[in-house]
Amino acid sequence: MLDFVRLLTRRYQTILSHTRDGAPIKLLDNDTLTSLVLSEAFLEKGELLERHPSLPVQIVVIGPTQVGKSSVVNVLLGDEYAGVSPLAGFTTRPQGFALGLQDSDCSVIHHFFQGYGSIRSAEGTTQYDIYSLRLISTPEHPTFRSCVVWDTPDFDSIDAADYSDNLLRTVALADLILLAVSKEKYADETVWNMLSLIESLKQPTVVFLNKVSPEHSRAVIQSFSEKWAHSRSDPMPSIVSAAFLNEGLSPKNSVREHDQLIDYLRQANLSVNRSAHRHQCAALLKSHWTSWTDAVRQEQKMVIEWHRLVEVAASGAIEIYERYYLNHPQHFETLKRALAELLTLLEVPGVAPLLMKTRQLLTWPVRYLLGLGRHESADSGNEAGTSQETQVLRRMLDHYLIHLSDAVLSKRTDYDGHEHWWNEISSLLKTEQPIFTESYNRAVRGYQTEFHHEIEAAAHRLYDKLKQQPATLNSLRATRVTTDAAAVAIALKTGGIGVQDFIITPAVLSLTSFLTESALGHYMRRVEAELKQRQLNAVRTQIFDSVLSQQLKSLPTRMVPNNKFNISEISLREAEAQLHEF
Repeated sequence: MLDFVRLLTRRYQTILSHTRDGAPIKLLDNDTLTSLVLSEAFLEKGELLERHPSLPVQIVVIGPTQVGKSSVVNVLLGDEYAGVSPLAGFTTRPQGFALGLQDSDCSVIHHFFQGYGSIRSAEGTTQYDIYSLRLISTPEHPTFRSCVVWDTPDFDSIDAADYSDNLLRTVALADLILLAVSKEKYADETVWNMLSLIESLKQPTVVFLNKVSPEHSRAVIQSFSEKWAHSRSDPMPSIVSAAFLNEGLSPKNSVREHDQLIDYLRQANLSVNRSAHRHQCAALLKSHWTSWTDAVRQEQKMVIEWHRLVEVAASGAIEIYERYYLNHPQHFETLKRALAELLTLLEVPGVAPLLMKTRQLLTWPVRYLLGLGRHESADSGNEAGTSQETQVLRRMLDHYLIHLSDAVLSKRTDYDGHEHWWNEISSLLKTEQPIFTESYNRAVRGYQTEFHHEIEAAAHRLYDKLKQQPATLNSLRATRVTTDAAAVAIALKTGGIGVQDFIITPAVLSLTSFLTESALGHYMRRVEAELKQRQLNAVRTQIFDSVLSQQLKSLPTRMVPNNKFNISEISLREAEAQLHEF
């Protein structure tokens, strides 16, 4: 599960960093990224606890800007350890203070922050991807001698987005949350957004309400309690209230607040239940899963829709092939090719030796069946010398690509916020059209070469059927038309005549009429139907399914990855299965 959340987080980060400001996908996904970063860190804490169950208690102080978070840390620690400033946003990196610990005790925490720079003090630096962890000694409160207190950056300033990742990582590490707010900031939306975000972590919380005069304290606490009840489902936490002090909050003037904090944190620590961490992880993941995966599913939906468009375009092209070739009475040539093969099997006296010699010289390759002389001119673009099937196949490709391009353009309005995806598909479709065309033409040549075996097989079936009807066979051999037709067949195979000329030759027309009107007529029609079906299947599978459609369906994998998730349906299903078992 952690691997999938990591993958999803990195993909969101990449997409957001490469998406222009104001784009719908950017506006939708910033909050999602926040919950992902937090969840990833919380899952990592679970692994950390499995390896190091004696991890020291982690107390994390959070809050908006200018509420005195660093001062609250100092009050808790009983000395001036955290740097304070009247300037907003002074603390921009997590600062940890380890009480009663040794360097060896802190190695686990350093491992948790791997990838972030570690320095002795985070003050005075301009980097955001750093943290500090400092060993300190305070003998006053033995209960909290083996713990780490963290001072964190704010989550509501203009620059908060720059250091939000290490803030969220520190929050995920927390066993106890100490929320610092002031009378001016406790009602801010950012405060309650953060509290709602971390609710699933089930971290016991204590609130430090700063800068509240005694006469307003009760009213502010009452208001805070109402907001808590509205935003959270867990019980209202303990609140320490501190008055506004001109000289600022410090350990020297806040003894009462210090003692209250220690007491409340000690009570809160009793409810820390690390054994429930896995259950808390599951609750966190499930609460955000839909929002995390919506954009992924949308992208998968577009890929599925693209595949559907490719299949629809292929079906349209196949319909053209059926209408203008297979079912066209003047254009269908395959049976006539089978008749040409049949003529080579008929041992007509005087012609058979010549046919045998031609077979030995040419070995009957399909390139000769299609012709050399006039068909070479067809390869150079002269459609007049091209077989009817080849002409139809070429028109099919044009129709296919035009239909597909139009369909892609119409889809841009159906996927609001994802127009860039369809625009990129459209662009790739245009730029890679020469590649598709070459692959298609190669597939056509391969199909026609391979299908010649089917034509030969059909001729053999006809010949075998003729041998079962000696009277018909002898009558056919007795006619002069057979010899004439056989000679025409030789011309066809040696490239001296085209398929169309072969078909309309009087001798071949007479032969066709003779076979159709004979007892073999019904069988010929069955052979013709079988040839049409096999030819249709061959065109569909060998040209479209195996080559062109497959290439086009893979087009999304060649799109620029910077603004794509590229997470498969299988990966998502596997992650969801893990989530249900979590």
